[in-house]
Amino acid sequence: MARRIINALLSLVVVYLLSTVLVPIAAGQDDRVSLPILELPQPATVSSDARQVSEAAHELSTAPSICDEEHWIVSVRHCQQRCHGCAHDCAFDYVRSDWNGFATPASAADFQAWLKPGIPVCIMVHGSYVTADTVTDDSMNTFRWLRQAAPQLPLQVVFLTWPSEGLLTINPAIAASSAIPVVDIAILGRRAEFNGIRLVKLIQSIHPQSPISLIGHSHGARIVASGLNLLGGGELCGVRLCDGPSHRIRTVLVGAAIDHDWLCPGQRYDRALNATECLLNIRVRKDWALLLYPLRKPFSPRALGSAGFTTGDLQCLGPRASQVSNYDLSELIGTGHIWPEFYRHQSLACELVPWIYFADR
Repeated sequence: MARRIINALLSLVVVYLLSTVLVPIAAGQDDRVSLPILELPQPATVSSDARQVSEAAHELSTAPSICDEEHWIVSVRHCQQRCHGCAHDCAFDYVRSDWNGFATPASAADFQAWLKPGIPVCIMVHGSYVTADTVTDDSMNTFRWLRQAAPQLPLQVVFLTWPSEGLLTINPAIAASSAIPVVDIAILGRRAEFNGIRLVKLIQSIHPQSPISLIGHSHGARIVASGLNLLGGGELCGVRLCDGPSHRIRTVLVGAAIDHDWLCPGQRYDRALNATECLLNIRVRKDWALLLYPLRKPFSPRALGSAGFTTGDLQCLGPRASQVSNYDLSELIGTGHIWPEFYRHQSLACELVPWIYFADR
C-alpha cells in the first residue's frame, strides 16, 4: 500500500512538471521581467535563396489580416509507436484550424494546396503529457503567439502532434498508483526519438524554396534533434537519407529533454548541426521537470534545457559552436516547464522573430 501511494504521488508530480497541458492565459498579459538581449549567431553556411524569401514576402505585403489566416495540425498519433524500418510509411492525419481554433479535418492535397512556396514554414513539436483533446487549443495559442510577434511578415504555421500521453506503465487492474514515472519518461523519450522520422517526412513534403523554422519543447526537442540528425547524415531506425537537407532550417529548442552534450561529435545527435543554420537553446536553470531528468538512468548527464551548452560542449563542437547559443530565461520563467509558461510572454516571441521568420536584423 505504501509503495502504491508513493508511486501515485510521483506520477502526479511528473505529470504536472513534464506536461504541456493548456492552461488559461489572459490575452495580452505583460511580462514581469525584462528579457536579455538576444543575437542571432553566425551560421557556418547560409543558402543563397534568401532573395526568394524576400520576394515572396513582398508578394504578400498586402495579405489579409492575420486573423483570417489558418494553421495546420499534422498528426502521427495513430501511427505505430516503435522503431522499425517502415516507420516513415505511416500517412499523416491533417486538420486545418482558424484563428479561433475552429478545426476541420482535411486531406494531404488540401495541405499541399495551402502551402505557398517561398514563405517560411514554422513547425512546432510539443512535448510529453499532451493529450489529443488539448492539441487544438494549444496549437491555436501557439499560432497566435507567433503571428502577433510579426504580423507584417508572412509565416505558415504547422503543429506536429504525436502520442505523448503518460502513465504508460499503469496496470489497469491496480489503477494509476501502479505507474512508474521514471520508466514512463524513458518510454516517452524513446518514442519521441523515432518520431523524428515523421518530422523529416513532413519537412520533405514542403517545397524546398520555403525556409523551415523548428520549435521543439521538452520531448518535442528530442524529436527535432533526432530529425535534424537524420537530415544531417545520421541514421534512425534503420533509415538513412540518400540526399542531404534541401531546406534552409533554423531551430529553437525549449526545455529540451536531451542530454546537454548529445549534439557534440561522437554523441547521439552529432549530425544534427549539419542540417540547421543555427540553433537557439532556451535554458531555464531551475526547471523542476528537468531536475528529474537525470533520474531516468544512472549517471545521466543534465538536460540541455536546464544545463545549456556547457563550456566543455562548446569546446567539443569546435567551429560548430558558432551555430549554437544559449538563451537564459531563468529569471523570467523561474521553475516553470510547461509550454504555456513560455507563450504567455509575447515579448519572447518578438525576440524569436529572426529564427522563426528568417527576418535577420
